[in-house]
Amino acid sequence: MFGSSDNRGWPAPARPVARVKLHFGAATDGKLLKNFSAATRIGRSLFVAADERAAIERLSDAGDGWSDHRRLQIGDFLDVDDDQAEADLEGLAAGEGWLWVLGSHARTRPKPEKEEGECIDLDRLCNLKDTRARCLLARLPLVEEAGGWLPVKADGKRRAGMLPQGKNGGALAKALKRDPLIGPFTGIPAKEGGLDIEGIAVCGDRVALGLRGPVIATHAVLLELEVETKKSGRLALRGKPVKRLIAMEGLGIRDLKRCGDDLLILAGPTTALSGPCALYRWQGWAQDPPQDRSKVRLHRTERLFDIPFGRGFDHPEGLALWEEEGKRGILVIYDSPAKDRLDRAGRAIEADLFDLPS
Repeated sequence: MFGSSDNRGWPAPARPVARVKLHFGAATDGKLLKNFSAATRIGRSLFVAADERAAIERLSDAGDGWSDHRRLQIGDFLDVDDDQAEADLEGLAAGEGWLWVLGSHARTRPKPEKEEGECIDLDRLCNLKDTRARCLLARLPLVEEAGGWLPVKADGKRRAGMLPQGKNGGALAKALKRDPLIGPFTGIPAKEGGLDIEGIAVCGDRVALGLRGPVIATHAVLLELEVETKKSGRLALRGKPVKRLIAMEGLGIRDLKRCGDDLLILAGPTTALSGPCALYRWQGWAQDPPQDRSKVRLHRTERLFDIPFGRGFDHPEGLALWEEEGKRGILVIYDSPAKDRLDRAGRAIEADLFDLPS
C-alpha cells in the first residue's frame, strides 16, 4: 500500500483504500466545494468547514451515503464581532461532548493576481487585512438527535463560548504577539512566514494548536494552551502558551487529530506551493504534557506515509478519523480538489480514505 522509495529518496505516496463521497445538496454553491480546510467526525456525523466562510457544514450517514446537509452559522452560536466576516476556519475537533472551532489568526494581504490589469497600488499591497474575525477559538456543546450530532448554543449548564475577541484580535492573538518566539511573526502575512494556525486537538483542559507557519529552525511548532471556562461559557487562557517543536523535514502543520493517546499530524508546505504532504504520528501525546514553560523541547515523530498531491490542485487540508466495521482509518479532505473529485451538478465532492498503520 505504501509503495517504495524512488531514486531521489522520497517514498511513493500511499494509495487510498477508498473514496468517500460527500453530498452537500442543491443549495450549496460550487465555490464552497473547492475550499474545505477542516474536518472532524463523531459517530455518524461529519463536520467540515471552508476557509472562506463563517459557517460549519454537517453531514450525516443515513446508510445510503453522507448527505443530510446542515449549515451552521458561527454567529448563531457565538457573539462574534461580525458574523458575516470570513473566519478562515482551519481546525475542528469533536470529543467529550464538545465541538471545538479554530480560526487561523493569520494576517493576509491583497492578492495581486486578483487586481485588474498587471499593477497593484503599493499602499494597497502593504495594507494587511483586519484579522479579528480569524481570531476565533471556541467550543460548542454537542447534542445527539435522530439525524446525528448537532452543536447548540446551550445544553443545560453547558454553554457555547469562545476566547473574547477585540479590536486587536483576541486573547490568544494578544498572548502570541507578546511571545518572545512567536511574536516577531504575528505582523507578517500567512504564507510569507507569518503566523498561521491550522489544526486543533483537545485533551481535557489541554488544547493543542498546530502552526503551518512559522517554522522555527526547520521545525514545526505546536502550541499548547490551558483553557478555563467561566459560568457564562466564555473561555479564558490560563497562563502563557507553551511551544513545542516537531521535526518534520521542514514541513508545517496543516491539521491535527487526536487518536486515543496519540496525535496525528498532517504536514505540508508552509506556503501556497504544491509540495510534499505526509501523515505523522506522535505516540503517547496525551500522556506527554509540557514540563517547562521556559524551555522548548524538540519532539521526533513517526512518519506514517506520504499523501498524494497535485500541482495546483489536490492540496491535503483536513483530517477526520474514520472507524468502520472495527477498522480505523483516516479521511483526507483536499483544498482545490481535482476535477474528478467534483460533482458540480450533484453538489458533491470526494475525499480519500487511508488505512492507519497499527
